[in-house]
Amino acid sequence: MKYAIQWMAAAAALWFTAEPAPAAEFMFRALVDGQMLEGQPLAWSDTEMFLLGRDGQLHEFDPRDASEGEKTSPRFVAYSMPEMKRELYREFGDALDVTTTLHYIVVHPRGEADAWAQRFEDLYRWCLAYFRVRGFRPQEPPYPLVAIVYRNQGDYYRAASASGTPLMPGTLGHYDLNTNRVYLYDITNGDSDADWSENAATIIHEATHQTAFNVGLHSRFAESPRWLVEGLATMFEARGVWNSQSFHSLKDRLNQGRLADFRALVAKGRPPMTMAALIASDRLFRVSPAAAYAEAWALTLYLCETRPRQYVEYLAKVANRPMFSEYPDVERVADFMSIFGRDLKQLEANYLAWMAEIK
Repeated sequence: MKYAIQWMAAAAALWFTAEPAPAAEFMFRALVDGQMLEGQPLAWSDTEMFLLGRDGQLHEFDPRDASEGEKTSPRFVAYSMPEMKRELYREFGDALDVTTTLHYIVVHPRGEADAWAQRFEDLYRWCLAYFRVRGFRPQEPPYPLVAIVYRNQGDYYRAASASGTPLMPGTLGHYDLNTNRVYLYDITNGDSDADWSENAATIIHEATHQTAFNVGLHSRFAESPRWLVEGLATMFEARGVWNSQSFHSLKDRLNQGRLADFRALVAKGRPPMTMAALIASDRLFRVSPAAAYAEAWALTLYLCETRPRQYVEYLAKVANRPMFSEYPDVERVADFMSIFGRDLKQLEANYLAWMAEIK
């Protein structure tokens, strides 16, 4: 199974090096490159603006390229469910259909409403239930959450290419921070007799990303350590996590694929202090993705199982960082140690011992 989370475009240049103006309370609209944009200015400088659209999409542009600008409201007003549904029909026409739930709008192949929308809604509800009992108080998303399900792999890859989104071969779906949407395709090609498990797994992983970035577990507008983001999503792939009300044993909460990968790393001679390196930087995801995902899953599971309140406290600390600010390695480590203690060597020893005992 391959998934992707598409980080904000040009991530290295995204975070302001100079202090940007703080987020505005008001909403305005302007014409940018022939498109009328309306939303809340989150941050801006003389040459760069980040505007949160009424549909939840993040727009980045040079304010000098905007014209016909005017205030439209003293506060941000997101699209309602009917307004968002109308906009999606305009965007996709008659090629796909649109189904709504309490929090979701899912664009999907015609005739497949029952297969998609409620599954996204259920995952959202289960994710919040998991963290509420651990002391987390979720925010209500200000706008409907959107998922786009393409009819087949070809349509999915063509749409990603047209939007400038690079996908690794074999990617089944991704969550995009800029658009705030999940994108995936129907692996069964509409065959009702085909195995639907890959579709279900893709929904679980990507909807976990989307939920976390919209209820306050992560911040879309502040840099998040990748181990924290991917560790949470891979942990939720286990049925005892995403459906903890029905499956109660630790074995049900184990992602068997990630567990096998982690044990293979240990057997090969996992380098000491790998945990500290993972906390400090995203480098391991670039040089050894399989190892990074396995390590992120294992550390997340260990912290959630043994220190759940501290884990939620840590999530809140990271999510509350200033918008569009850099997150240097030294600050990442300091934030982690402020919650879990300064002795990372002992913590890693405890973590590895716990992982060695689980079955």
